Amino acid sequence: MAMKRTRTSIDVVIPSIRLDMEGMLEALEMDVPPGVEVSYYVVSDNADLVSRDFEYGGRPGRLIVNENGLGAPLSRNVGMEAGAGEYVLFLDDDVAVPHGILGAYAAAISDDPGAPGFVGPTVFPKAMNRFTRGIRASDMLTFFDLPRTWREMHWGTTSNIMVRRDAVGDIRFLDSFPKHGGGEDIDFCLRIVEKAGRPFRTVPETAVSHGWWGNGRRSYRRFFRWAFGDSVLPRLHRRYAYRSPPNLIEALFLGVPAMACAAAAGLLPAASIGVWAGLAVLSEFAVERWRTRALHPECAAADAMESAVVRLSNDLGRLAGILSRRDVHLLLARFDYTCVGEFMTFDRRVSRARFALHVAAVPASYMLGML
Repeated sequence: MAMKRTRTSIDVVIPSIRLDMEGMLEALEMDVPPGVEVSYYVVSDNADLVSRDFEYGGRPGRLIVNENGLGAPLSRNVGMEAGAGEYVLFLDDDVAVPHGILGAYAAAISDDPGAPGFVGPTVFPKAMNRFTRGIRASDMLTFFDLPRTWREMHWGTTSNIMVRRDAVGDIRFLDSFPKHGGGEDIDFCLRIVEKAGRPFRTVPETAVSHGWWGNGRRSYRRFFRWAFGDSVLPRLHRRYAYRSPPNLIEALFLGVPAMACAAAAGLLPAASIGVWAGLAVLSEFAVERWRTRALHPECAAADAMESAVVRLSNDLGRLAGILSRRDVHLLLARFDYTCVGEFMTFDRRVSRARFALHVAAVPASYMLGML
């Protein structure tokens, strides 16, 4: 039987570019329970700030300003290396935390001191427009919320995750991922889990609140960037990689040049290329409508179309990442984000349905192209 811990030291590491540090810390105000020592490390790329020590809530803190723009992932390395606490709690600068977050994490540590780390939920507000309803329907936020229902996870988002320093050892966030985030949290956690031989524990009571990016203004760049970084994961963590039929972005990337060659050889009318691309896009929206009705019955048709565009931006980012690294062998590779195969069966069903419609569109485009 594990002995209950009496004292725990926690370093809170927050990458941030904000000038209003006090306003940020107010949103991150947390009670410090007995037996917990806490230190704050805010790491910034903002050249208008100056590195300095500070005190917040009677606890020591350090603002570290990077000489060169490192981005959020590498800034977390800087903050982690600046401290010496037994545990490191990573938070984003745009979340609001419950006052009892440290107490909940300390209780989890006492209950399971051998865990390599602990994952907390990140909760988004109610959808405010069609774009945010589409984000929800796309399931891009799944892993922010899973710690509320799963007991163990292989990784968690760095908006709310705690790691045990001796389980981390010399593992660091890699500089091969995008500066503004995308895949680095998954890689970092999976290397810790592989070293520790067990997953992270979840702590549902630590849920932090996250607002909609840009106050809900339509922008697909974030989802593109996430997949751009994620696209390297099948190469770094092959045990969680699998193959799937081409998605629409891959189908267009492979199919349009192939059909152009066929048209140049006189095997297809040139008009078939545009017709096929149009039919393939329509089939994408049709399958997405079916997928959202199966998983989100409340989702309206317009929201499903928005969801399709969100997912397509993600697929485009994956293709761009693969091509930028010349990892052509990863073109049809997918990554099992659950690391336990939880969603793979349904994902493959959806992928096969999409691909079947893309293939069926070829003869249809030939006949319509002849008109």
